[in-house]
Amino acid sequence: SLVPVDMSSAQQRAVFTVGTATAARGQMTRGTIEVPSGSDSALSIPVAVVHGSSPGPVLALVSGAHGTEYASIIALERLIGLLNPAQISGTVIIVPLVNVPSFEQKVPHINPVDGKSMNRMYPGSMSGTQTDRASFLITRQVVEQCDHLIDLHGGDLDESLRPYSYWTRTGNEKQDQTSREMVLAFGLDHIIVSDVDPSSP
Repeated sequence: SLVPVDMSSAQQRAVFTVGTATAARGQMTRGTIEVPSGSDSALSIPVAVVHGSSPGPVLALVSGAHGTEYASIIALERLIGLLNPAQISGTVIIVPLVNVPSFEQKVPHINPVDGKSMNRMYPGSMSGTQTDRASFLITRQVVEQCDHLIDLHGGDLDESLRPYSYWTRTGNEKQDQTSREMVLAFGLDHIIVSDVDPSSP
């Protein structure tokens, strides 16, 4: 799903931070989003920040909300090594693996720590379980800092999916036009159009 947001102040930053990853202009750095323990265990979610040599839009790329959807996780890990901040205008935030426990334990669809889908709990809450806390921190540190967000998925262990993308229409003409251009540029033959009410949480 694609979520464009107006965040021009983030585009101008000399230094960009997500979790423990802080990059100056023209740098790439890796770190983690540290989810503290609560009613269950803590979690470290890997993140990379590629802060381009000149200002521009902030793009977030996220995968691994389902930790056994390996293709998207591998794609983003490879992309981290391919991006050269000296050749980029703007910033790229890459979160290649949100659901680390699912990946480590080979559990499809859910976070085995609390039995929740890490794709369904946004905007999350720091008073909830691990999935809620992780969703809250990703909302604050990734979603709220980006202009555009691409959430990558893939067939889970028990799925065989035709490649497709969602185009979510919100009724905001500018946002819908931008997200339409993004989904078409992605180049897949199948697009599912989804109408949503952005005023509804």
